[in-house]
Amino acid sequence: MPANFDGKGSTKDYEAQTICPKCERKGVYYIGSEVLNGNPFSPAADTEVNHYYCCAHDDCKHEWTEYV
Repeated sequence: MPANFDGKGSTKDYEAQTICPKCERKGVYYIGSEVLNGNPFSPAADTEVNHYYCCAHDDCKHEWTEYV
């Protein structure tokens, strides 16, 4: 997955194999990333990034953040 570091809502890429933590079904949207610390384009170990996701199912639409 190529990340988009322009923040939450900056992209909307469907990921068919990713599972929603709320409804536990496959199919979510990656909706952007935000760099908290460091440079994501260098191999430094101190880079901190939030990745944002939204469930693709209309009856769920759960949004969550994965901190890396």
